[in-house]
Amino acid sequence: MRSAVKSFRRRAAFSFPAAQRGVATILLILMVGLMLTVIVLGTSAYLRQQQAFSVSTHAQTQAQLKVWTGAELVRQYLAQVQAQGAWAQLAGATLPQVLTLQGDGVDGQIQATLMRFDAATKTVTAQIAGATAQGSPAEAHAMLEVVYALEAGEGDDGGNTGGGSTQTPKQNNVISFSRDLRLGGSINVLQDASVAQDYEISVLGDVSTGGNSITGVKKITSTGSIRISSGSHFEELHANCDVYIDGSVTVTTVLARRNACVLGGAGVSGILRVNGSAKLDSSMSNNGAIYSRVNALDIGACSASGFKPSWDSAEAETCATPVIHGVDLTAGSAGAQKVETLGNVSIASGSIAALKAHGDLDVSGNASVVGSIGGVLRKPDWNQNVKVDVLAGALNIAAVSKVELVRETFNANDVRTLANYVFFIDTAGAKKVTVRHVNGVKDGEYYLADYASGAYKDRLCSQVTGSGLNVRCADPSPEKSITVCKGYSTSNNCFSYDARSQTWSINGVSAAQGVAWFQGNLVVGNGVYYNTFIASGNISTSGSTKVYAPNYAGYRGLAEGVQYAPTGICDNVHFPLLYPLDLCNKNTQEYLMSGLGGLGNYTMMAGSRLDEQFDDLSGYVGGNIAVGASVELFGSVKAGNEFNSGGSTTVHGYATALALGKVSYNSMGGSTTFDLRKLPPTMQPGGEPPLQPGDGDGGSTDTEAQIRVKWSRYL
Repeated sequence: MRSAVKSFRRRAAFSFPAAQRGVATILLILMVGLMLTVIVLGTSAYLRQQQAFSVSTHAQTQAQLKVWTGAELVRQYLAQVQAQGAWAQLAGATLPQVLTLQGDGVDGQIQATLMRFDAATKTVTAQIAGATAQGSPAEAHAMLEVVYALEAGEGDDGGNTGGGSTQTPKQNNVISFSRDLRLGGSINVLQDASVAQDYEISVLGDVSTGGNSITGVKKITSTGSIRISSGSHFEELHANCDVYIDGSVTVTTVLARRNACVLGGAGVSGILRVNGSAKLDSSMSNNGAIYSRVNALDIGACSASGFKPSWDSAEAETCATPVIHGVDLTAGSAGAQKVETLGNVSIASGSIAALKAHGDLDVSGNASVVGSIGGVLRKPDWNQNVKVDVLAGALNIAAVSKVELVRETFNANDVRTLANYVFFIDTAGAKKVTVRHVNGVKDGEYYLADYASGAYKDRLCSQVTGSGLNVRCADPSPEKSITVCKGYSTSNNCFSYDARSQTWSINGVSAAQGVAWFQGNLVVGNGVYYNTFIASGNISTSGSTKVYAPNYAGYRGLAEGVQYAPTGICDNVHFPLLYPLDLCNKNTQEYLMSGLGGLGNYTMMAGSRLDEQFDDLSGYVGGNIAVGASVELFGSVKAGNEFNSGGSTTVHGYATALALGKVSYNSMGGSTTFDLRKLPPTMQPGGEPPLQPGDGDGGSTDTEAQIRVKWSRYL
């Protein structure tokens, strides 16, 4: 009995009613589920918050990028204002002034307003607003205020233009030569009247002309002497040695670090400033102010005074040794409105309205002179037209500063890897071409050859039969082969190669568009081409030739309703499938003008060397570009050595000759026209030099005054 009771008690102590079984488990599960729900909801809220934060941050970053893009566009605009000398117009403008900014990703997204102009400090304050993803949840705005300053660089005299300024290559140097240049025939620079530029000729060496006319060029800068005998007008002639003009040449400003001679009917209507002496033949009505320091220091390697070059030389004739150390006005009625000199003055029958001279005044005729001198007056007793007194104090005549032009270099080998097509001869003597970034063609090396039969010329083939220049394509099949040139007919070749002279020749309707690089020399014959032609040797033309630089032709030859070229680079009627991927975005139908680092601005570039010792002229290969008659180049030209044009030649761009090789002969004869009117928006004639492989944006070497950001803040 006792055992039964104990057993009952044990069962009673550990047994629950059936209805209450599992309640604790259910409560535990509910609590765990509630906790998981809280965790999931919390995590979801956190993720939404982070996503919103990321979208906001990204959108704000994009908006800030927009305003900084606008800030750079405003800086470029102000730099253009400064380059055109239009600060006075800006100072007189009514502010605030809204600027019109245009371009992809700019229209309607970036607004810029010029708020203030401080003439004393030469600063401009602008406000730039940027917006991104407008009308969407990611819409964001940013506002930036920027103060721009015109800062003086090396050689800038802080606004004293009396003695000139140090010169470096500019975007408006339509002709830049690094060796003596002789200009013959007719040289014309044409430009749009609405956006007139002060186009210049700059030469590391002498500049000479003979009986020709030069129009559209406002300034000639030379590290040697300038000799002009024509009927041209210039705003400024600036030389490290002499400036010698005659005929009917008229100049507003002459700056010479040695002597100046203005003979015959030539005149200087503004300022003639020399570190040495000056001689003028024309009357006071033709000449403005003359400043002479008498002592010409640091004139470098100038030819001797009175130097006369041979008839076939590009060197410049120099002024005769001065008879008067100061200002010589002894020719007939020669005179000037104003004369200031640290030396002597001699005059015959002309007039000087205002004279200041440290030295003597010699009058040999009935001249009329008013002013002061520090030396002795000698004149005929009967001449009562000379009224001078004693000069009080010393004159401070600003010196003419030295012309310093930065010497550029070019090596075709440095840009070989950027070319779409590289034409060369292999060790077996066969023509080959390396193709890079061309739609429809796999990157690689191909033979350039014909098929043994049929009208299949200048084909890209992977396998050949035969040897040397006589190879014939064996693979792929003719129907699947690709040609990179269109001959006059299906039976005509475009490309030929002369092994003896290592010269490629191209003649035909057209060639595949893009950058074409040639090992050796190149002769561009008849045809219309849409290329940048680069040769490691020399380039010349033959026959009627037209070359459109890629950046001139643009996407389809048409931009903003204007037809600039018969066809384009991306939409090309001759080779519609072979467009350069570096320059064409077919998805957006956008032309990538900077896709090849500036190469697309040029029609022709020549010259190379195997090292970087550019001071060794004997090691430079080729570099000469000779353009004949009936040639039209729609883009700029860069010769590593020298440039020659003759006959009827038109260049829609700039010409640069770098004189990196042996002396030949820079010349322009016949009729050479630089037509810079209505250039397409993708074309930069004086644009950035080609980037070398691996280069970044680089820095500016311009030592002149520049527009810089002084400070900025977000509003």
